[in-house]
Amino acid sequence: MRDPGRRTEIVGLAGMIAPSTLDAVVSAATRAQPAWERLGPDYRADILDRIADLLDNVEIGLVETLTRENGSILGVSRNELLAAARIFRYTAEHTRAALSSPEFHSSGGVELHLQRKPFGVVGCIVPWNAPVILAAQKLAPALAAGNAVILKPSPFSPLVVTALIERMASLLPAGLVSVIHGDADVGNALVMHPGVRMVSFTGGGSTAKAIMRSAAETLVHLHFELGGNDPAIVLADADIPGVACSIVEHAFRRAGQVCYAIKRVYVPRDSLSEFVDAAVSRIEEISVGHGLDSRSTMGPVNNRAQFERIRSLHRKLSAAEVPVVTAGRKVDPESWDEGFYLLPALVVDAPPLSAVVLEEQFGPILPIVGYDDLDEAVALANNTEFGLASSVWSSDVSRASEVAGRIEAGITFVNGHALTPVAQQYAPFGGVKQSGMGWENSRAGLGEYLEYHSVHVVQPAQ
Repeated sequence: MRDPGRRTEIVGLAGMIAPSTLDAVVSAATRAQPAWERLGPDYRADILDRIADLLDNVEIGLVETLTRENGSILGVSRNELLAAARIFRYTAEHTRAALSSPEFHSSGGVELHLQRKPFGVVGCIVPWNAPVILAAQKLAPALAAGNAVILKPSPFSPLVVTALIERMASLLPAGLVSVIHGDADVGNALVMHPGVRMVSFTGGGSTAKAIMRSAAETLVHLHFELGGNDPAIVLADADIPGVACSIVEHAFRRAGQVCYAIKRVYVPRDSLSEFVDAAVSRIEEISVGHGLDSRSTMGPVNNRAQFERIRSLHRKLSAAEVPVVTAGRKVDPESWDEGFYLLPALVVDAPPLSAVVLEEQFGPILPIVGYDDLDEAVALANNTEFGLASSVWSSDVSRASEVAGRIEAGITFVNGHALTPVAQQYAPFGGVKQSGMGWENSRAGLGEYLEYHSVHVVQPAQ
């Protein structure tokens, strides 16, 4: 795998498996799972806490490798590992609270025991943009529930996830967690394997549809966290300059390559110029360069497909004479062409039904749409197939909360657009419409990896 900021440099190698060798991996997981389940939820929660400690204390070398394989800046990579540690700790807490005491009911000589049981072997497929966090969101609840896990990372960022799971292995039974590397054929083999009882996937909608077609062969249980095209609605009473700066920070995090980053902004038309001016001023402070360079505040996009997609958007907007403002600083102009570097851009007064607004860009380009009526803005925000996250910005929190309730999304932020630790712990994260099936984080996320088993006992007549 190559460094997206220095494309001539190889960061590391990951050995791809042939789909035909998957049988051995599934067999090892199948053998390890029952004993892991019998150890009980409290024991499993203790192991999750120890994994969290491991993630809290990784050496700088792994942080640097994560930066080099997916293009994030160094601080973002370090925070990713810390966030993953929190996911394991929160999941341990939910496990003790939710699973330590099975639910029991009795009445008139009838007993009902409600048990939660693991699926068995779970296949997890994660993308490249935040590989450690996204792996943790699947590994932690799957293991806590008593499952074995086979994880397939993206070929664009396989190294750190693999290294961390190798370290976790010392805390886990042999064969309980495995990592497999490969292309779409390997992923398809994992989905279709008869020994895999559940598949959890984070990624794009087209791949999810392909997984659903393959899953029809075995009727495997599916769990999806898919793309988003998150709207931000700015109300007329908002502090326009301050809000513009905050929205820029949330939109261009990881060069816009975050499933729930702000990807379109609706601004009152009479505030549009003020918003754009403030946003451009903030973008001019962004320094784009390699993630290991301390001067960089934004890295490259991860791969050529994303790079070409954003460049294609620029060309189409230029041909349609839609104003695009590009700003920011090149950290190392002489080496700019060695990586997938793009300066952040604003699409000014973007047509509300244009492709750059209705489709997820997943890169450093942000359309700003002017609106004349708030009801119109809400309707436009809901007018896509996506519904992952969203945000409302206002000086009146009560009014903003009322508007938030009208948005079709899995989560809506008010005066922010990021998962705080409290939200990461307690808020179910996922999407509506074509942004997902099921939830991650919180007790709801743990529940996705469990099945119900009701034991109904009728006492014999005396």
